[in-house]
Amino acid sequence: MKKFILILFLTTGVYGFTNSSETGSEKLSDVQLQFIKDNFNWNSEGLLIVNFRQPRNKCPYNQYKNLEKSYEWWVKNYSDLDLENIHNIYVYSNSKKSEAMIDGKNHFADLHNFFLTNFFSNDETCYGVLVINKRGEYRKKAGEYRKTEVREFINRLKQEL
Repeated sequence: MKKFILILFLTTGVYGFTNSSETGSEKLSDVQLQFIKDNFNWNSEGLLIVNFRQPRNKCPYNQYKNLEKSYEWWVKNYSDLDLENIHNIYVYSNSKKSEAMIDGKNHFADLHNFFLTNFFSNDETCYGVLVINKRGEYRKKAGEYRKTEVREFINRLKQEL
């Protein structure tokens, strides 16, 4: 059964994206949306922010060095954003280098390379961000990003609900 779901998941990963011409947002397939809910602790919140860290070989510097300090910086950076009804997670492509951070609540390994494969595979960047609403509509940015961009994604996706 797990193999079937994984095959279905990978198949929809290749063909499952559609564009919404009205909103400009892209949309996850139902299988992709359910995978995220099941594996990344997304429960009742209306939006999910995924702060993604690319594999080490895609970045010109070691973005896995000092992960705790990096996380503290992000907490401070997000402190003036209204994150009510939003689950904010951190996903690491290199689970071995981020082992100490992964807690299954807010910090996750990129299970089956889901985010890398479906959103950031062609990007030679260190980071990426993805904001998703409950309907599976999402906005993303590959590379360095600012909280103003995250705020804009949040506002647009809230309007689309």
